[in-house]
Amino acid sequence: MKKAVLIVILIFSLCLTSAHADFSDMETKGDEMINAVNLLTEKNYVSGKSATEFYPDAEITRAEFAAVVLRMLDYMGENRPYFLKDVPKSTWYYYVAGSAFETGIMSGFEDGTFRGDEIIPKVQAVAIASRILKDKLGINALDYAVEYTDIVPEWAEEYVRIAAQENIIERSGDFNAESSMTRGEAAVMLARVYNKIKDTLSQTGYTGNYETRKPPVTIVIDPGHGVDSGRMSNEERYNNGWVWNESKGQWGEWRHWKSHTLWQDCGGYGCIGKGNCWYRMENGDREIEPEIDLKNAQSAVKYLEDMGYEARITRGGGDNPSMTNRLMYCYPNKDINAVPDADLFVCLHSNAGGGRGSAYIELAGTYDQEGIPENYAYTGNSLGKYINDEITSTTSMPRHGDGVISGMPELILFCKSPVPIAYLEIGFFDNQNDLSILNSEYDAIGKAVAAGIDKYCKDTMK
Repeated sequence: MKKAVLIVILIFSLCLTSAHADFSDMETKGDEMINAVNLLTEKNYVSGKSATEFYPDAEITRAEFAAVVLRMLDYMGENRPYFLKDVPKSTWYYYVAGSAFETGIMSGFEDGTFRGDEIIPKVQAVAIASRILKDKLGINALDYAVEYTDIVPEWAEEYVRIAAQENIIERSGDFNAESSMTRGEAAVMLARVYNKIKDTLSQTGYTGNYETRKPPVTIVIDPGHGVDSGRMSNEERYNNGWVWNESKGQWGEWRHWKSHTLWQDCGGYGCIGKGNCWYRMENGDREIEPEIDLKNAQSAVKYLEDMGYEARITRGGGDNPSMTNRLMYCYPNKDINAVPDADLFVCLHSNAGGGRGSAYIELAGTYDQEGIPENYAYTGNSLGKYINDEITSTTSMPRHGDGVISGMPELILFCKSPVPIAYLEIGFFDNQNDLSILNSEYDAIGKAVAAGIDKYCKDTMK
């Protein structure tokens, strides 16, 4: 509960602009802390919970401390922390983490985490303060003796000497490296830093809102089947992400990741075992469908971009990437070692085998790839319904049955996607009526796909 209160306090720091606030809970504090809090609130670097309470004794988290520092330095920007495993787009400090890391104010940990909700220990706050002094004033650690009665971590010795020699912290007594920083203590430390570097800073105070802005929603559009595999050389197959299975004498790919992993193929074991673990490449061969899917997808991307979304398409013409390779587009620059930065994956197919109309394929059962939300299947099915309803209500394409195709929970994209996924079967290309609509209304179908995604996002991702 305390963490939740603190997050609210600092999120609203941009909205509270009263200078030299008369905080009732500061009355018993020393003059330096009172002056420090007044200074930082006047500059809009931090605020109280209300116009009358500051909460000086409440602990401050790593993300909150970083936010105050970035406001003071006016370093806050749209640096997106793709590389930090524990900073999803939904967190309020998304841009804080990215900016802190990119500018060198605060580093992450060796395991690729930022740990923004952890209380910041004194030694980390001191390191940040010293980095600022080094950056702004070129200050380095002199042969300055400190006389602490306890141990200073070896990695922080230079930072501690800089902070001590510049009177940011005391030079003797107990250092208490791992002690928690309070909001009042943080204000004192940062006010001391401010007074050292103020001539290098903007005098207007921080007026941005990056930390509370939602980053752009990223949609991956997958145009379904690609070029006939028989037209591809073995080198092209390999470069498109397909795997040669010696025991089967086939090109293909594994349907699943090993349970609770990403990018570790099951290889036939270590997965939840939905259906056959192996998918033969030739299963995806089509003659008419690839061009239909691509035109629908290109149209959807165009309309999504016009709406302000970031949209990515997984293939062009003449190629046939494996399903696994298509999922690379869920990552920044297709870097699978980074954190997935896509929000939704939408696969657009056309159907065959007798029938008519458009439907989405239902996710069902358990999906256990690493990092997916608990409502993974529900999200995918909801998104699929939004899109399909839009297609069948705004184009000539009718609804197929009740709009849902069940009984196919083991699709590769369902079992491997790191983000929620919707899988559409838009019309039957072996039905002449549907084929005519697909060929003549691809722009309207793409527009409907984009509109369905937009409605879903506005209704559920507020």
